[in-house]
Amino acid sequence: MTGPSTGDPAAAEAMFAPAERALVDPLPVGDAVADIGPGAGTMTVRLAERVGPTGRVYAVDNDETMLELVRDRAEQAGLADRVRTLKHDLDDGPVPLPEPVSLVWSGACVHHALSWSVAVTGLAGLLAPGGVLALGEGGLPMRCLPWDVGVGRPGLEVRLDAAHNEWFTAWFQDRQGVVRQPRGWPDLLRSAGLEQVTSRSVLLDLPAPLQGPARRVALAELAARVGRAQQFLDADDRDAWTRLLEPDSPDWLGRRTDVALLTARTVHTGSAT
Repeated sequence: MTGPSTGDPAAAEAMFAPAERALVDPLPVGDAVADIGPGAGTMTVRLAERVGPTGRVYAVDNDETMLELVRDRAEQAGLADRVRTLKHDLDDGPVPLPEPVSLVWSGACVHHALSWSVAVTGLAGLLAPGGVLALGEGGLPMRCLPWDVGVGRPGLEVRLDAAHNEWFTAWFQDRQGVVRQPRGWPDLLRSAGLEQVTSRSVLLDLPAPLQGPARRVALAELAARVGRAQQFLDADDRDAWTRLLEPDSPDWLGRRTDVALLTARTVHTGSAT
């Protein structure tokens, strides 16, 4: 799933993978499927395992660097012959796949499109009859810290959520040609002509104290969110986050035993007739 936004997307994807697999594994696959916005390729490889030796997974992204990561992951897994990469931006129109597919999976990608409804309709058009479009969007923000961490005012992480939302809203609205969609994802799927629309969520609960890779991912994700939201945080909160995220600080989160990782992932699905 696209979404992890740190310097090591593969490590972040590995941490969230159990929730992603719980959402995607129950979905039916045929000989051909598509992964739109594959990130570092974690789910691409999982889909390649499921389609079998004669199957095909089309991994589509507008960033060639990410597609290179996908190809490397497929090669390392011994599944390169099942994965085809395609550079394409959803804002440039429907993805030019060479064949209809039985499943289109898109994790944390469509919300980057200028028009969510146009993007969803385009993805629905890739499906073979009976195929499923699955959008990994929404869910709940990540929670890692106690309400009072003893640095700055209590409620630091809650205020980070609010500031991050302000950042995303500004980013979203400032783009030329953007179209607001005052509807939920299930309504967008129905408007694209899909049936049997439903949603399902999965909890990822890694309790404190986090160890090793989980701790590193949690701290990296927090640092990335703080970096994006900087201008929407007040001076006291910026100072608090600097103290908490700087390894040389006596307040560094990496030395605490009460850092956890709790979040929820949601998938919205609809079927083609």
